Amino acid sequence: MKMISRLWRHIFLLSMLAAVGSANAQTPKTSNSELPRFLVYFYEFSANLSVEAKSVIGDAAKRAKETGAKGIVVQARASATGTAETNKYLAQTRSSIVTDQLEEDGIARTLIRQEPIGQTGSSDPTVYNRRVDIILQR
Repeated sequence: MKMISRLWRHIFLLSMLAAVGSANAQTPKTSNSELPRFLVYFYEFSANLSVEAKSVIGDAAKRAKETGAKGIVVQARASATGTAETNKYLAQTRSSIVTDQLEEDGIARTLIRQEPIGQTGSSDPTVYNRRVDIILQR
C-alpha cells in the first residue's frame, strides 16, 4: 500500500511538471578570461523548457564547442517549497531534461556530469532557487 501511495505521488509530481512551463532563462555576462555559467530558470514545480530556456542551453552547447570545454557540469536546484524528497526528485528531473537538451544540441553525454543539488534556500519560492546552472569546464 505504501508503495502505491508513493507511486501516485510521483505520478502527481510528473503531471504537475508537464502542466507548467519553464519560467525564465538567461546567459550571464562574464569576462573573456573565464568560461560562463549559463542559468536556466523554472516555474515552481516545473521541469519544462521554454523556447528561451532551450536557446540558453543551445548557447551553452555552442560555447562549449567553441572553447573546447573538457566537460560540462549541470547543477540543478529546487526551492524549499514542498518536501526535501520531492525537491530532490524535481532537481534530478531538471538535471536530466537539461542534459537531454545539451545532447540534442550536439554535446556528447560523456562530457556532461549531472549534480542534482535539490532543495536550496528558504521557503521563499523565488526563481533564483529554481534553476539549473550549466558550468563549462576547461
